[in-house]
Amino acid sequence: MKSLFITAPGKIELVARETPRPGPDDLLLAPLAIGLCRTDAELADGSMIYLRDGRSSLPLTPGHEWVARVAGKGSHVEGFAIGDMVVGECSIGCGTCAKCHAGDYHQCETRAETGIMKQEGAMTGYFRFPAASAHKLPEDIAIEDAVFAEPSAVALRAVLRARFQQGDSILVVGAGTIGWLAAAIAMDSYGVSVAVLEPDMERMQRVSAIGARAPEPDERFDVVIEASGNSNGLNSALERLASNGRLVAVSLTGCAAHAVDIDRIVVSDQSLTGSLGSPGVWSHMLELLGRGRMRPSVLITGRYRLSEAREAYAALLENRPGTGKLLILPDDEDRL
Repeated sequence: MKSLFITAPGKIELVARETPRPGPDDLLLAPLAIGLCRTDAELADGSMIYLRDGRSSLPLTPGHEWVARVAGKGSHVEGFAIGDMVVGECSIGCGTCAKCHAGDYHQCETRAETGIMKQEGAMTGYFRFPAASAHKLPEDIAIEDAVFAEPSAVALRAVLRARFQQGDSILVVGAGTIGWLAAAIAMDSYGVSVAVLEPDMERMQRVSAIGARAPEPDERFDVVIEASGNSNGLNSALERLASNGRLVAVSLTGCAAHAVDIDRIVVSDQSLTGSLGSPGVWSHMLELLGRGRMRPSVLITGRYRLSEAREAYAALLENRPGTGKLLILPDDEDRL
C-alpha cells in the first residue's frame, strides 16, 4: 500500500509501506474518503501551531477528517464488526488523567491528534485507529456526508460554547466548511436567523442556499462565531461584536500573534472563548447528520485519488475563490 507523508514544509511524498496490523485495542481501517482542511494546509506549509511550538513534527501522515470501513480488529475490541462504516475523533486522550476523567480529553497533556500529532492519519491505504475513539456510522448517512463528521463535530461544539439565549442575534464569520456547518447547525438546532460574513461570492451563495443572510453594514451581534481561518476575519468578528457579546473563535490562522484591542473587550463586557476540537459531542453530531436535513456534501468542489495528492494539496494551498471541500479517495490497488 501507499501512504502520504508530509516530510518537510512544502514537500509531500507517497511512500510504499506494508499494511499494518491492529493492536489489541485497535481497528484496522480502510479509508473511503478523506477531507482536506486548512489545518492540512498549515501542516503542509509548516505554519501549524503544533509544528511551531514543538508538539508535533514532520514527517507525518495527515488526514483527520475521514470515513472508513473496518477491515480488521484487535482481540480486545468489541462493538465493531468487519465491514462496519465508521468515523473517528481527532483528539485521543490517555484516558487516565484528571482532564480525561473530566471529559476534557482534547486538553490531555499526552493526547494524540489524528493526522496531526502522535496518531497516523487516514491518507494511506490502511491505518490503525483506537476503537475507543471510533464511532459506527448510522446507515442513513451517505459516505460523502459522513466524511464531514469531524468538522461537523467541531462546528457543533463551537455552537454549543456560544451559549445561545433566546433573542440572540448571531453572526458567523467565514463560509468555509466550519462556517457553513456552524450556520447550518445553529439554524437546524435553534430555528434562528443566522448572518454570515464572507467575501467569496461562491461560498456566500452556498451558505445563502440553506437560509443564511448577509449582515447589514453596521449591524452588531450578540454571538459571533469566528471560522474564517485568517486574521482579517478575527478583526471583523471583534468589530461586529455587540456590548455584552460572546465571541467563539474556532479557526486556526497559522499566525503567531494577533493585535486585539483588549481595552474595548473590557469596557464592552465582551467575552472571547476558544473552541478546540470536539470532545463529548459525537453522538449529538451523528444524530444531527442522521436527520438528513443537513447535507454538507454540497460543499465538495474537488475529488482526487491518493495518487493525485500533490495536485490536491496544490489546490488546497492555492485556495482559489469558490474552493470548497476537497476530498482524497483511495486508489483501488491499495485495497486487499
